Amino acid sequence: MLRGLLSRINRVFLPCLDLSPMLVTRYNSLGAQLVFIELETSESFSLASMLLVDGLDVLSTSLAALNMVGQLPRPPPGDCNAPTVWKAGDHIIRKMTDSSFLGESGTVRLDSAGLRSYFPLKISELKFGSVVAGGVWGPDSGYLRAEKVQAEVGEGRAGAVGSLVVASLLSPPYTMEVKSGTGSKARAYEGFAIDLIDRVAAIVGFNYSLLISSGYGIEDDNGTWNGLIGEVMNRKADLAIADLTINSQREKVVDFSMPFLDLGISIIFVSSPSKSINLFSFLTPLSMEVWILMLIGGVSVSLTLYFIARVSPLETAELDNSDGESPFTSLRHCFWFAVSSWVQQGCDFLPRAVSTRTLASFWWFFTLIMISSYTANLAAFLTIERMDSPISSVQDLAKSKIRYGSIDSGSTLSFFRDSEDPFYKRMWRKMKEEESNFVKSNKEGIEKVLLEDGNYAFFMESTSIEYQTERNCRLTKVGDNLDSKSYGIAMKKNSPLRSRVSSAIIKLRQDGILDQLKVKWWKEERGGGVCQQDEQALSGVSRLTLHNLGGIFLILLLGLVVSLLLALVEFLFVNCKTKNLLI
Repeated sequence: MLRGLLSRINRVFLPCLDLSPMLVTRYNSLGAQLVFIELETSESFSLASMLLVDGLDVLSTSLAALNMVGQLPRPPPGDCNAPTVWKAGDHIIRKMTDSSFLGESGTVRLDSAGLRSYFPLKISELKFGSVVAGGVWGPDSGYLRAEKVQAEVGEGRAGAVGSLVVASLLSPPYTMEVKSGTGSKARAYEGFAIDLIDRVAAIVGFNYSLLISSGYGIEDDNGTWNGLIGEVMNRKADLAIADLTINSQREKVVDFSMPFLDLGISIIFVSSPSKSINLFSFLTPLSMEVWILMLIGGVSVSLTLYFIARVSPLETAELDNSDGESPFTSLRHCFWFAVSSWVQQGCDFLPRAVSTRTLASFWWFFTLIMISSYTANLAAFLTIERMDSPISSVQDLAKSKIRYGSIDSGSTLSFFRDSEDPFYKRMWRKMKEEESNFVKSNKEGIEKVLLEDGNYAFFMESTSIEYQTERNCRLTKVGDNLDSKSYGIAMKKNSPLRSRVSSAIIKLRQDGILDQLKVKWWKEERGGGVCQQDEQALSGVSRLTLHNLGGIFLILLLGLVVSLLLALVEFLFVNCKTKNLLI
């Protein structure tokens, strides 16, 4: 029976996903046609390792998403065998089953039962002592032979053999027009995506021409896709590379390579919004009522000292002065004592009677408490005033009166529109209230953030935010990422290029080329790195300016003017009094 099974007219299928076909080439002489069924993955790691990484990614991403919106309470301590059920467990399971991303072992998508029932397979055959591609199998397309797949590449376009069309769109720093006087004269575009596709083409072995599209890709009511996704679906392009997000909607109509950048949605906002000028902000730590009561208290103490000094005989006893009178019998001296004690500067005369000393002690204790409270409150108030940004998270943004929005198409809009989370649903409803919250491009959104100057925040990908904050010091990233996603290279469904392009990206990642390209286009080229700051500048506060303390200088100027006027009055008074005495 074994000899019959291994005859040349039979095919033996080996559905062992972790069996490398190269290990069984020695059995080619058996006669039977060996067919291998594998996952479309890289051979750089073992299948068990890749499945473990993808499983941990599903769990960690789901936990992070729930924790960000406050739906992940700490599990109560208890016995694992107890009948009680952790209520948050259902939220975690639902979030995990909603996950869909391109992982190390291919497309990771869980069904309602938590099983991974959606994954493409690569079919290989052992022929003439070597392994050749037999075709691919997908849940949507079924089995496609290699000849049919290869014939679809380049179908409907004229071009040289081995030449592909790569679609992209103008989006710094991924694809940009070459500045005049820089770069090669034969090239019209440059950027991270251009450098990446150059290296992928060198590894895979193809030439390409660039097609500039006008959008990322969104599905209309008729089920038609536009932008880069539409270019690939309509076979106007073989590959699409840009800051193109991998999501479940797009994966239904196109295939993606392994991710080349990991990111998430975040908030870009002005780093130092303009504040209203308040020259007398140093008075703010205490309310107006407190300031008025302190003034009344100082006047009351001065009048009481004056009255007691007039009544108490002990205040004038054993005086060593030429007038023979207590300084507190003069109202101006009582006011001077109260003011000097208030600002803790002391006075050149002190009360002598028990009654006046008792009043002075209580006044000193009052001023001690008030000055200490004012100093502490002033420090806290000025620290808050110097904070650069009024928001520090998406929760702060949702509670504030600041308007926010995103591009009117793409994955960021879809995140809020399709979210089942109540928190993001509320934010989506608020975003829809005004049409002006949505813009056509990231560039327009950034311009709106700068123009509104603290009244508008913009949602965009974290990598794009990093690029902008490296070049415009007025911009900053606020809070953590709202989600976790990746950029990938899009291609036609069941494209034979997928495994080869993914292998090239994995190699570039392992060799550190992707990190080098990111440093080049984020921190070096096109004005990058101008906003690098030291630790003190990154502390979240700014220096005090005249806008905060200008009022104290005005008070000092007022004191100078008043003292000069009083000196003039005193001079005129004494002169007039002298003349009257002479007459």
